[in-house]
Amino acid sequence: MLTGIPQLPTRRPNKPAETPAACWLPCSAKLAIVCLISTNLVQLYLICTQPIVPCDSMQPCQRNALFPQQEGGRSNLAAVQEALPAAVGAGSITALPFPEHNFAVFIIFSWNYELFWSSLQTYMAAGWGKRVIIIDNSPDRIILNDPGVVALVGEVIPTRVRLTFSQAQNMIGDIALERNYTFFFWGHSDVALLASNVSAVFAQEVMACLERVMAESPNWGILFFHYDWFSATRTEVVCEIKYDTFITVYKSDCDYYPRVRQKWRTLNHSGICKDCRVHVLDMKRSLRLPLDNYQATKDMLEADAVTAENRNHWKKQEWSIGEQIGWELWEHTSWHYFRYKWGATPPEGHQCRIEEPLEGDVNGRKQKLRQQPFETVRDLLPDQIMYTVTDEDLSARLQRSF
Repeated sequence: MLTGIPQLPTRRPNKPAETPAACWLPCSAKLAIVCLISTNLVQLYLICTQPIVPCDSMQPCQRNALFPQQEGGRSNLAAVQEALPAAVGAGSITALPFPEHNFAVFIIFSWNYELFWSSLQTYMAAGWGKRVIIIDNSPDRIILNDPGVVALVGEVIPTRVRLTFSQAQNMIGDIALERNYTFFFWGHSDVALLASNVSAVFAQEVMACLERVMAESPNWGILFFHYDWFSATRTEVVCEIKYDTFITVYKSDCDYYPRVRQKWRTLNHSGICKDCRVHVLDMKRSLRLPLDNYQATKDMLEADAVTAENRNHWKKQEWSIGEQIGWELWEHTSWHYFRYKWGATPPEGHQCRIEEPLEGDVNGRKQKLRQQPFETVRDLLPDQIMYTVTDEDLSARLQRSF
């Protein structure tokens, strides 16, 4: 029977404290801590005392500064209504426009809240109101947790995990199918929608054009308004054709739209609706737009569109180093995959062109390159060394794994 618990030998002998407890840090460490605390106190003072600078017309705005807010962060809908163009009409924020149609206007949000907020203003001024559905693909669900945006739009749907562009597009298609939409609009989160003139409403002009397309072109698939910066898609299209999730954003449309054209027509609104002169303008930074002044808004957007700043610069500013490196590698591999899939090399400067003039054709007709069945592209893939994994090899790999 043990009379006591055996003591384990210590790695080093216990030594009595040779210095007072108050001096356990060297002077250099104490100085560093004092400097750190002082810096934090200065930063806190600046945050608490810095005045709020109002938005300048050509400068980025603070979050939620574009539309007036009520207490608790909720948007003041009455004040928002007053800021909208008179042509939009009363009730455009709270009412559901075009109740005779079953559709939605989707916006995918992933980066840059301030720019998105400026863009959303124009969707409201365009007359879409509660038809707008935001797909919140941000890392911290900024939109879902913003009561101001939630009060303005019809719905905010968060993604369960962050999706790629193609995955988010397929999510939109699935929602349209589940809700039995006849069609749906998709718009970029960094564009501004503007009617053709001061007395017109963007949504009314677009819907008039779409109704004409549905009446005159029964095989329509996609209707573009300034390419896909804002476009309408027939829901029947997404029943059969999905975005290829192995292709990145800047090649995905080069793959998707040609596959749509194999069965449906892709139309440009200016070609079929010549009287529809709506504007879809690129935005490179957040702006406080005078929505109740059509000409001033148009002038401001046109001035911003011609600036030398790259339209994707704002996006890359919010990427981590991993996202930047991963994006470049993905672009490279996606490009090779795209060419394997379509089986043709485009001319210099036309990486996405897969409709080429026929050689020797004096009429200038174009042929459509068909998507290659994946069973027939094995000869395009690099040679691979195939070997049988033996039991010994498998056992060795398992041992290395654990």
